[in-house]
This record gives sequence, C-alpha cells and structure tokens, in this order.
Amino acid sequence: MRTMMHEAPPAPAVPAAADGVWWTFPALPVHARLARVWLEGWLDAQCPGKEEQAYGALVAFSELVTNSVLHGAGPITVHARLMDRKLLCEVTDRCVDLPMLLDSGPEDEHHRGLSLVEALTESWWVRAAPGGGKTTSFLVDLDAG
Repeated sequence: MRTMMHEAPPAPAVPAAADGVWWTFPALPVHARLARVWLEGWLDAQCPGKEEQAYGALVAFSELVTNSVLHGAGPITVHARLMDRKLLCEVTDRCVDLPMLLDSGPEDEHHRGLSLVEALTESWWVRAAPGGGKTTSFLVDLDAG
C-alpha cells in the first residue's frame, strides 16, 4: 500500500467560488453515477467535440467520487473547471484518511481506482480541505490525444 501525496499546483488567482461548477451531495452510492453524468453534461456544453479526450477524465472522476462515497464521509462536494483547455476536477469529503494506491492482483475485483486515476490523468494530488476532510484533485489535458 502507498499513500500518494502529490504537491498541489499553486492556488488560482480567481476566487474558487466564482469559478467552474460545484455540486454538494450526501455520500450515497447512487451519487457516484449521478456525479459522472453531471460532469459529462457540463463537459459536453463547455467542450463540444471533446468526448474522446474527456472519457478518461470521466472515469477518473467517477473513481474519486466512488472512493469518497465508499471510504469517506459526507457530504461530498465536487468541483470542475477549465483552465486553458485543461480540466481540473476536485472531490472533497469530510474524512481525514488519505486515499491509498493499492497493488491489486489479477483476480482482485477492487483496489484499482487510484491506479486508473494515475494512468488517466496528467497529475493528481491530495490536500487537507478547509474545515476538515480532504480534497483529491486531478488535471487532464483535453487537447491531448
């Protein structure tokens, strides 16, 4: 088991509340799917024709939300914004336990989520969330591919 802590990029100059889209919901399993649909709809509106590039981001986002639902504590807040054709996604929950990148065997049906996030994103990181808990974030280049 490894805890992955990547250094977060510098904080944006724009106030976070005025930037991108936000959604807060209870930590219920149904929200993992709904959060992916929510992000997909927003990306379709913001980046038409980028469905192929956005696919990896949707999978990574789904994995982070699922981790927060299963292993975190609600409520969960998700945030997405575009920065020069790069997509920043953040998932915040109220659990202080850090996500673990686990080695999984060929027969293991679980423990692959963060490996997918690592493989599908440009970078990802975890930081303490204001008010407690943690925020797990990633960056994807929507012009790559």
